[in-house]
Amino acid sequence: MATSQKMKECDTELSRQKAVRIIRKYLHRQIPKDFEIQDGVPDGCILYGISKDEPCWTVSITPSALQVGAGRIICISKRKGKVIFDGLVGE
Repeated sequence: MATSQKMKECDTELSRQKAVRIIRKYLHRQIPKDFEIQDGVPDGCILYGISKDEPCWTVSITPSALQVGAGRIICISKRKGKVIFDGLVGE
């Protein structure tokens, strides 16, 4: 169990900016360099809050060979140009 002094020491060792850089680098490595973007919601997928008729671009990011479980889907609205869904599917 960590004491408050140890927690304070830990907080001062890593700045917020450095933590953000580490997280961005970590997340960047999770996204494959090559992926396919598809027009619309993929057949057989039900995405919470997204209609099958929603005009969007979708990318499916499957787990690596060393992982088991759900894949990730990201949808970008064609109308708004914003991410409208980013979540795990297929579990």
